Amino acid sequence: MKGRTHIFIIASCALLIIFSGCSWMYEVGHSSEFDATEAGLTVPDFSYTNQENESFSRADLDGQYWLASFAFTSCTTVCLTMIPNMRYLQTQLQKDNVNIHFVTFSVDPEKDTPAHLKQYTDNINAATDQWSFLTGYDVETIVDFSAEGFRSPVAHGDTPEEVVHSTSFFLINGDHEVVRRYNGLELDQSDIIADIKQTVQ
Repeated sequence: MKGRTHIFIIASCALLIIFSGCSWMYEVGHSSEFDATEAGLTVPDFSYTNQENESFSRADLDGQYWLASFAFTSCTTVCLTMIPNMRYLQTQLQKDNVNIHFVTFSVDPEKDTPAHLKQYTDNINAATDQWSFLTGYDVETIVDFSAEGFRSPVAHGDTPEEVVHSTSFFLINGDHEVVRRYNGLELDQSDIIADIKQTVQ
């Protein structure tokens, strides 16, 4: 019985790490709770395809702040919280006239075609003039991209429940440097909104 309990504890911890994405990577403190600058991360150059079946590249974001996330439309777990949270952030920041673009990278690009992403953005009522959902690459590309630019794991399994990706939102500055990391599963986003406003404006 003790052996089974020990295995259960280990398995539970492993699942916690998997579903928390890279949230364990940065030390959380009171005044620099969201600060990711010490990680020294810069988003690699990219040119992918958005939900309008148009090319969208890093150059389109030059000189502006943007908020990045990783998700996929058939996700049945963490994305069901992350995407509504991102939508709420977009709505609140638009009300406050905060100029920021939102970018979601699909971690299931084979299924998330531009047409599929277009339907998805319509379903969630995303303001797509400021929110780009990207695809147009293979799985290996997004695995490498997420690891290099965000130091975050992406892995695939046989079912949607076995797909692993970060649950963080990443704030990137005009030089494409990752400056903030937020918990994408946080239900109370008031502190995140306040930090974005202070950082961007």
